[in-house]
Amino acid sequence: MRRTALCSASLALLPVLLQSGCSASDDHDETPGANDIAAWEDAYEQNEMGKADSSGCSGVVVPDKNGFAKRVALTFDDGPNPETTPQVLDILKQYGVKATFFINGKRVTNDAARAVLARIKNEGHILANHSQGHLNLKTVSSAKMQEEVTKTHEVILGAGVTPRYFRFPFGSANCGAVDFVEGLGYAVTGWHIDSADWCYAASSSGYCSPSTFRYVPDGFRSDMVGYTMSQVKSKNGGILLFHDIHQNTASHIGEIIQKLVDGGFSFVNLDDTATFPLLNGQTPAPTPFIGDPCKSDADCGFSDAGKNGSCHLFTPSGGGETGFCTLACQGFCPDKSGKAPTFCTSLDGGASGSCVSKSDALNGNCSKISGTSAASADRFIGSSTATPSTAQACLPQ
Repeated sequence: MRRTALCSASLALLPVLLQSGCSASDDHDETPGANDIAAWEDAYEQNEMGKADSSGCSGVVVPDKNGFAKRVALTFDDGPNPETTPQVLDILKQYGVKATFFINGKRVTNDAARAVLARIKNEGHILANHSQGHLNLKTVSSAKMQEEVTKTHEVILGAGVTPRYFRFPFGSANCGAVDFVEGLGYAVTGWHIDSADWCYAASSSGYCSPSTFRYVPDGFRSDMVGYTMSQVKSKNGGILLFHDIHQNTASHIGEIIQKLVDGGFSFVNLDDTATFPLLNGQTPAPTPFIGDPCKSDADCGFSDAGKNGSCHLFTPSGGGETGFCTLACQGFCPDKSGKAPTFCTSLDGGASGSCVSKSDALNGNCSKISGTSAASADRFIGSSTATPSTAQACLPQ
């Protein structure tokens, strides 16, 4: 991706630029090159379509994939830019929001850039590593990759911060690069939502062209705010990616924050272990699922496709009220790793569908679900496209 220049001038001022610490190769807002576009599309496909070769070697996929409960972490890549990053910081200060800034070390070459880093630190934000020169670290030599990581590592240490989070440019990584970064003590940090601000910044009018990023719906081609909000709502929160080097982003971040607030979202930072436990190396507390014991709906705090878990209470033939967690369904039910497979059937004589556990070794063939036994159950189809089926399910005795 091309990035906003720290310095801007005509070629006639080249000697002055060089003396001031600016470079003739500083990037300007322009249409991303073909390799950049391919890298961003690959990142999108990893995140949205599950096409990552291995989530363990991905620079995009975050290990915490849900359970955000309308909590959002704002992250900004590619800075610092002494012109636009302070504008972003002003907005964050106005709203009392903390964020993470993934910096490129090559930009920290003068006092103005170092002052921005100091402000990020002093105002309680997180400084993080985004490599030295924003190269695609999946395509460079191992030696170059290590150099790109360690140079910016040293820059952040020089700012008085021990960095904990690393984001690969474009999210482009391989297993060797991930192993090296994690060996330095970093948590590889992707994102859940790409605002595509880099695409909107590619034109002076704020238009994201299909030739630059095909995955933005046509209705949002001139509406970065609308596109961002649609993505946040679809995931119910998560890690949100911006770039603080773009004026278009700095001009709209306040509107986005306000819309998030109005929509009932709250803000956390990457080190929030309640929202991102796996990213921060913690094992989250087990969450309930279909077939787990319950006494009320409050014991079934999970959801799927906008439907919340609930407790099915009943009195088995032996007496004594008991219950298990279920989920309303039509035709199909979700499965969860480590839990018995599920089946959509009716528990009320055919009026509605409820997800139940199938008889499986994971639930002791129903013996671990109090008050149930394995019995033949017909699929509840409802208005779905599911075909008729039967299964051995754990049903109330």
